[in-house]
Formats: sequence, C-alpha cells, structure tokens
Amino acid sequence: MNDWQPCTCGQKRDFMTRQNAEKALGRAQAKRTRRAGQSRRGLRIEHRTYQCGEGGWHLTAQSRSSYEGLMCK
Repeated sequence: MNDWQPCTCGQKRDFMTRQNAEKALGRAQAKRTRRAGQSRRGLRIEHRTYQCGEGGWHLTAQSRSSYEGLMCK
C-alpha cells in the first residue's frame, strides 16, 4: 500500500500528511545518496516538503531560500 495518492492539483504525489511527506523525503534523499556514490552532479535531490494550495503535501528539490526569493519579487 502506498502512503501517497495523486494530488487533486494534478501535478504531484499527495502524501496526505506532513509526516508521510517527511518520511518519503528521507527515503528519497537516502536513495539518491546511494545512487550518486561520490558524484552528485546532475542528480535531482529533494530538499524539503511543502503543502500545495489543494492541501496535499509534496516534495521539492527547490530550496526554501530560492522559493522565498521568488515570492518577494
């Protein structure tokens, strides 16, 4: 059984709770680290979770500082 479902926003996985999203983030980061070995160049690595406007919890590779910089413009 998955701990996610398609989000009603139509773009990403909805992890339904922040806790589920945080667990998925940890698994994703560990998987990317194992695959990368010594070289992480070019790998997409999720950095944080966020809640979309539809209420779903998603993972993103965008850093918080980058996101907040876009919001201020």
